Amino acid sequence: MKRASVVVSCLAFFLALLLSFTGSAYHAQTLQRLGTSPSESPGPNEGTFLLLSDIHLDPLTGTDPHVVQQLLASPVERWQSIFQSSPDRQISPNGADSNYALLASALEAARRSGVHYDYIIITGDFLGHDLSAKYSRFTHSDAGYREFAIHTLVFVNRMAQQAFPGVPIFETLGNNDSTEGDYLDPGAPLLETLAKEWKVVAADPDATRDFLKGGYYAVPHPFVSNHEFIILNTAFWSNNYTGSSPGAVDPGFQELAWLKSELDRVQAAHKNATLLMHIPPGVDAYKSSQTDGCNPTLFWKKPYQDSFLAILEAHASQIRDGYAGHTHVDDFIVINTVINGTSGTPYFQIHITPSISRDHRNNPAFETGVYDKTSGALADYMATYLQSSSTAGDGSQGVAWVPEYDFRQLSHLPMYSPAALQTIALLIRSNDLIRQKFLDLYVSKASSSGSAPIKDWLSYSCAQTEVSPDSFRGCACPNSGGSK
Repeated sequence: MKRASVVVSCLAFFLALLLSFTGSAYHAQTLQRLGTSPSESPGPNEGTFLLLSDIHLDPLTGTDPHVVQQLLASPVERWQSIFQSSPDRQISPNGADSNYALLASALEAARRSGVHYDYIIITGDFLGHDLSAKYSRFTHSDAGYREFAIHTLVFVNRMAQQAFPGVPIFETLGNNDSTEGDYLDPGAPLLETLAKEWKVVAADPDATRDFLKGGYYAVPHPFVSNHEFIILNTAFWSNNYTGSSPGAVDPGFQELAWLKSELDRVQAAHKNATLLMHIPPGVDAYKSSQTDGCNPTLFWKKPYQDSFLAILEAHASQIRDGYAGHTHVDDFIVINTVINGTSGTPYFQIHITPSISRDHRNNPAFETGVYDKTSGALADYMATYLQSSSTAGDGSQGVAWVPEYDFRQLSHLPMYSPAALQTIALLIRSNDLIRQKFLDLYVSKASSSGSAPIKDWLSYSCAQTEVSPDSFRGCACPNSGGSK
């Protein structure tokens, strides 16, 4: 997804600010803790997993033309050796999508973290931005692009499998993951290939059947009994999706009907579920901030979002957690029950994973999640980011992936939850000191990302809790008369 840098970043910032507001003693303790080395802390009956998102591999830009020619002429099985034969090992610069060196560096940092990952979640956008246009400029033709795009996506998946052999990987398609173009249908050849490449799909006949329909599927959780992962293709619901032909079956409503049937099945079996997706529901804070929040733009078309939220609320006892990407930042969305048009109890959270791609001039990052082995709920997580990638005089590059923060260690809260996130978002909104500290901490982690849009902070904060246009307008543009 292409957008400017955004204010809403690391959840650790919110928590640090929350604690610093509770008194001078706590303020000193918080600042001291910010200087410590965070680490994930799984407790009894907890396991760990890896979160990756928005890899956006671009094998073309900045790559030696001779290497690109070899990639175009070779099967995907040879791609890694071709990349490794190149003398240029520098990772992609700020403002660019991931090259091979950055992807390999991120996977190696996760592999060498010392954490045993029970499973991996990748929330989509494997392909680089504008890859088809870049391919056409390089080859002076569109011929062969679909095969090249499929090879690129397969290559990313195999790199992850190679880095973590035997570890199940649960993957979603993003809006860029298509042979036809951004926000278009993924394409039957791509789905057919991935149905064989994505091992959790290939191993489950029902998942394979559903995946071939549109890139969505449901599979059991590998370590939690009576729990399932329901993986969505939310590109069909995007405001930018243009893939449906007039008179054709609407893939968006077809997927919503499938989602309802899956959650009905989970409910009838007394199970629980976690939702994985790429594009989250709710308000696009960046676009909405351009009109001071008074004319909010949704990520999804409103009929899809309304149906989705109704399905969620009807199954609120079966779901608590969702995972998404798309915005390239470390963020969250909280969904509340709605009673007579008024927001009620927070019951569902969507954890948004930061990107590996540097396209938004952000620091690349991945996260280590901690989950409860009884409920499957997200209990804690640690963020790790690329702190530096300086080039030495001999042309070699120093790359440092460092732990940024751990939720429980920094917050002293017992568990990551929708209620905790709701409180944090409201505190950002209500206190100037907390807000200013948040903004100061934000720019310190990505100094090259440009100045934070301070004047637009309210739109970003409101988007964390207000997913409907009216409630967002009432929060971000209170004089407009929108309802809260």
